[in-house]
This record gives sequence, C-alpha cells and structure tokens, in this order.
Amino acid sequence: MNEQLIETQEISLKELWQVIFKNKLLISVVILIFAISSVVFAVRLPNLYRSEATLIASGDSSSGMSSLAGGLGGLASLAGVSLGGAGGKDNALLAMELLKSRSFLSAFVDKYDLLVPLIAVDGVNEDGTLHINEKLYDLNEKKWIRSVVAPKPVIPSAEDIYGRFKKILSVGKDSKTGVLSISLEFYKPEIAQKWLTLLIDELNLTLKEKDMHEATKSIKYLNQIIETTTNSAMKQAFYQIIEEQMKTLLLTKIRDEYVFESIDPANFPENKSAPKRALICIVVTIAGFVFALMFVLIRHFVFLAHKEEA
Repeated sequence: MNEQLIETQEISLKELWQVIFKNKLLISVVILIFAISSVVFAVRLPNLYRSEATLIASGDSSSGMSSLAGGLGGLASLAGVSLGGAGGKDNALLAMELLKSRSFLSAFVDKYDLLVPLIAVDGVNEDGTLHINEKLYDLNEKKWIRSVVAPKPVIPSAEDIYGRFKKILSVGKDSKTGVLSISLEFYKPEIAQKWLTLLIDELNLTLKEKDMHEATKSIKYLNQIIETTTNSAMKQAFYQIIEEQMKTLLLTKIRDEYVFESIDPANFPENKSAPKRALICIVVTIAGFVFALMFVLIRHFVFLAHKEEA
C-alpha cells in the first residue's frame, strides 16, 4: 500500500516536472513580461519623502493646578468654569483628535491654500515643479474639472481632504512616555517639512485660542458672580479660580509651543521613503512565476480530463 502511494507520488512529481519543463519557454516569457512590466511600473511611480517630528505634551500651567482643581473643582463646575486648561494632558488628547477632525484639517487647508497641491498633485516635473493632474484641475482656468458622481462635489470637500490626509499623515503615541510621533509624506521633501511644521503650529494655535477664549470668558463671568456674592469665603474661592485663569491667559501669551513641545522638530527628509522599487519588482516577478506555473499546470490537467472523457 505504502509502496504504491510512493510510486504514485513519484509519478505525479515526475509528471509535474515534465509539464513545467515542456512549457519552460512559455513560463520564461510570462515571467519576463511580468518583470519588465514591474520595472516600468516602479520607475513611473513618483518618489515620496517623509518628514518626521517628535513631540511631548507641555505640562500644566502650575504645580498647584491639580490641588486647586481638587479643592475647588466642584465650586468651579457650579460656576460653569473649567480648570483643565493651560495646555495640559487634556489638551494633548484633544490635539490628537483634532488631527483626525475633518473640520480642523479642512480649516487648515483653507487657511494656507493647500487644496490644489494636496488633492491635484500626483508627482514632480523634471524641472522640480509640482505636477498637476490635468484630469482633476485646469491650471489655466484655475478651476476643478474632476469627474465625480453626485452628490459628491466637483470641488474637493472636507471628506476629500480628510481622506487625503489619512494617506499622508501618521500619528503615533508612546503609551509609557507620552511622546508623540507625527510624520507627513509628500512628493517634495521641503513641502513635507513645511506642511508638518505648519500643522504642529496650527494645533498649538488652535488650542491656545480655545483656552484664551475660555479663560477670558470665565474671568468675566466670575467677576460678575463676585459682585453679587456676599459670602467672603466664596469670594475668596472665586478669586483663586480667577488667579488660575489669569495664569492660563499668561501662558497663552508667552508660550508658543502651547500644547506640544518639540523634542525633534520636523526634519528635512534627504532620502525617499517610497516607493520600494526593488521590492515591487521582486514581488511582481514572483507573482508572474506563480501565475505561469498555475496556468500551464491547469491547462495540462484540463486537457487530460477532456482527453479521458473523449
């Protein structure tokens, strides 16, 4: 029984080898076609450059903030005042979520007029200028001409901007150290560095303006409460809250890196990050080899089946 099985396996392997050897020219041609196609495809892919930055969340405005929040947190909440500002951990988490926000990314693109290079650019010309995809944007008429299916608008929307940033922007956080790593990939290294720097600055500015507005509003409101309060103890407590809000306002004036401090600012990427042309060629060539083998073997056994039926 075992001898017959071994003999059958040997015959089958021998038959497979004979089929492969008989079709070696066809297999070689298919592999060559796949290899040449992979080289042409890989060469035509534009280079991408990744700028990276390492950041850490700024500390609280003062060492006494946590104790104040514990002692007066309930009173501040009743007054409608938040003690969690000044670029602390809450703001760091909020900043990370802003990077995933359609409204923030859309406002960022509008502010710096990045819509055309972000969506319509698909490479770099020989003279180093950005190449605009003419199927998407008419550079002469300065208008969008891309083909879309309703209700998708011709002019890229916040959804388009968000989708594009998902492809070029990466954010990672070390849970132990709290260190944040942000990278942005684009066709030109100087643009990747510039956009990443602007994005980090805009995060800090957005959170700074938010805290500034809230602190100013809180101080005004607390002063109004103090005017109508006769209890001296409550007045003293509200004055302490106002003092902390004043510290927040002070920090918004003097601290440029309000939420994130740069450990390693956005770098100028000297080497391309993608595409991996050699890897693309190897994978496609191997795929061609597998495809050729499958084709000749399936064709052989299909032919045998028809022959046996006849």
